[in-house]
Amino acid sequence: MKINLNFYKEDIIYNQLAREQYIIQNYINQYKETQYEDIIKKDNNIEIISMLSEIRKNIINWYPFKKDSNILEIGAGVGEITGELCKKAHKVTSIEFSKERGQAIAKRHEDKENLEIIIGNLKDIKINEKFDYITLIGILEYAPKIYKSQEPITDLLKYVKALLKEDGKILIATNNKFAMRNWCVINENDRDIEYNAISKIGKTDEDCQLISKNELEEVFDKVQLGQTKYYYPLPDYKYTNVIFTKQFMPDQDNLHRNMTFFKDTEVINFHENDGYLQVIKEDKRLFEFFTNSYFIEIANNLEENQIKYVSFWNNRKQQYRLRTIIQGDKVYKYPNNDLSKQHINMIKQNIDILRNSGINTLDTYDEEKIISKYALNAKSYNKVLIEEYKANGIEKLIQLVDEFTQKTIMKLELADAENNIFDNLKIQYEKDEIKNLHFIKEGLWDLNFQNCFLIDGEFYIYDQEWIESKVPIEFIVYRELLIFEELKKLVNIDEIYEKLGILQYKELFNKLEKIISEKIMDDKICEAWQKPMKTVRGLIVENHTLRTTNQSIQIQLQQLQEENQRNIAQIKAEQNNIQENLQLIQQKDEKIQELTQIVTSSLSWKISRAIKKITGQRKDGGNK
Repeated sequence: MKINLNFYKEDIIYNQLAREQYIIQNYINQYKETQYEDIIKKDNNIEIISMLSEIRKNIINWYPFKKDSNILEIGAGVGEITGELCKKAHKVTSIEFSKERGQAIAKRHEDKENLEIIIGNLKDIKINEKFDYITLIGILEYAPKIYKSQEPITDLLKYVKALLKEDGKILIATNNKFAMRNWCVINENDRDIEYNAISKIGKTDEDCQLISKNELEEVFDKVQLGQTKYYYPLPDYKYTNVIFTKQFMPDQDNLHRNMTFFKDTEVINFHENDGYLQVIKEDKRLFEFFTNSYFIEIANNLEENQIKYVSFWNNRKQQYRLRTIIQGDKVYKYPNNDLSKQHINMIKQNIDILRNSGINTLDTYDEEKIISKYALNAKSYNKVLIEEYKANGIEKLIQLVDEFTQKTIMKLELADAENNIFDNLKIQYEKDEIKNLHFIKEGLWDLNFQNCFLIDGEFYIYDQEWIESKVPIEFIVYRELLIFEELKKLVNIDEIYEKLGILQYKELFNKLEKIISEKIMDDKICEAWQKPMKTVRGLIVENHTLRTTNQSIQIQLQQLQEENQRNIAQIKAEQNNIQENLQLIQQKDEKIQELTQIVTSSLSWKISRAIKKITGQRKDGGNK
């Protein structure tokens, strides 16, 4: 790794996150990249996930780069995808505009010998080589911060074009001005450029701005960049969980792969998946206008790579995260990191179990990946069940479920109940509770209708990732219906369980489902994904409640004030009465004092007179 400061003059911050400096100082500068997943387990803030999680690499890790290529990465941030580019290329040159970020990249990827980091402004950097690929991941909308000109995006792309080889490619990821999220989400502050992106309220020409697909194409034509291919990552290029194309557009069956994240400052008017569902019901082509992000491949002569669809499993634990690519007439599954290579090996073993049991499968494998036939015109069995239920009712549905069970699950080898899955997972049960269950030795517990095609009347199974020892057939059937969301909207699933004779196991099977799901799912990512959202309607109700409560408090306060005034008046009246009584008492006291003085004076006179009379008698008596 080499760091180049020859062109550095001052920092240009184009998209600084609120907690960026904290994350750099406390995480990137203190820990190795292999420890980031442990950090997320303790702090699953959305900005932590964006900057440290391997999810951020999903926007680029599927792309088929040529071997021995050299890549120019413009706007490297804190190196979120830099390491992935280094795995793909002979040499990577990363340009970052901030010194602190550039040094963070150097610390994060200090082990990458094929990496050079150049810190500085594009206008000042002189590069004397041309590149096979130039990436602009999340940088196009910030062009006004880089080029203080009349047409900053045009100027940026002219700079890029001059550094591209004749047969080179530009790879752009940017958010869409008319993104569904910008219609359904309100931000409580005006810090993010997505806020008011459509109306541009409070924006100037120097502010960062999102642009639409039509505006992008106008700029591409102006700079004469060549041919383009658009991909549509959801929920966006930062947290990519699925990528659609014109050849494979979203529908009601796969839209759930849009695994959305929201910031604490965001309030939703409606969920974007609900909005997308209505849009694609109207016209699938409208999705391109409302998609949250674009990933764009540009070249003079763009060779078709035949990639139609890419999906990930961001909500799984790291060791189970796979990458699925539909390319041409094949579906490929790859490990999405080094840890998940072992999971690919497990799937290979499961394919062999299916074959050895005489169950048809679309899957095969080679050393590094799983390969499946893309059954474009075949009908998935879950759709067959829905159609038959609507046409012929529940009894026909039961018949088809039994047929599926007999021709697939029942072909697997049976085993006794000793050391079964309940024992292995420490799920308590009574012996009588399981005495009528039928255990499968190698229990492929995800044998469900969604992972099955009906081709020429035959069942073809695919995508069997999971296995446990000694799993009840009854649980596999129970789970098939438990995860069948479309059917659950039409019929009470407990009614089907009862007809199949497995309703009695509901409590036990639910415990099993919970435990095996917890083994697979990443609880911190799921927590961030599924956290309760503040809604506009909720805030309206909350505000109404607050207003009603406030009015009630005001009324109570007024009543207390009136009562207080009455009490004060009463106290004043009583004080006046007391005062008057005191005055009367004082007056009586004065009269008493006067009478006392009179009585005292009169008594004194009488006593004095008597004394004088006695004294006079004594004098007379003495003369005799």
